[in-house]
Amino acid sequence: MKRIARISAIAALYFILTYLLTPISFGPFQVRISEALVVLPFLFPEAIAGVTLGCFLSNIFSPFGLIDMIFGTFLTFFAALLTWLIGKKFRKKFLAPVPPILLNAFGVSLYVIVLAGLSPLELSELKGIDSFLFVFKHFSLMPYLGGVLTIGLGEALATYALGVPLLYTLERRKIK
Repeated sequence: MKRIARISAIAALYFILTYLLTPISFGPFQVRISEALVVLPFLFPEAIAGVTLGCFLSNIFSPFGLIDMIFGTFLTFFAALLTWLIGKKFRKKFLAPVPPILLNAFGVSLYVIVLAGLSPLELSELKGIDSFLFVFKHFSLMPYLGGVLTIGLGEALATYALGVPLLYTLERRKIK
């Protein structure tokens, strides 16, 4: 029961933080404060489900649509899973943010940089597989690398400035 409550609380907190901070949560330069929670699997394996669910619910409101709901959620799930593995194998908290930073910087940038150049009307006209095809067709290396840098920096801010101190605080309070 404690695990279900923790999953629900993490998912709700992720969603609320992303939704309330929408202007900085989506785009080519984003500091998604809720991503600080993606380091929680380092301590709690059930946090993998919590951040994945929270990300999916948040991405329902993403201006990037279905591609963000699917791909962005998968990246969060995979980052959380790798963070959990780092916690099991290395036990070094400063390594916990590495998977979310790398996966979001290189993964989210693949589609956000291309789609961010569209107007809200143009974005709304991309349905389902069209967004994936559009991104593939309009990909360009230099803007992508810029996106890797900006999204990576935003992710590093969220995970190192907020996530790592959260890990230390939870561990110090012996919350298990």
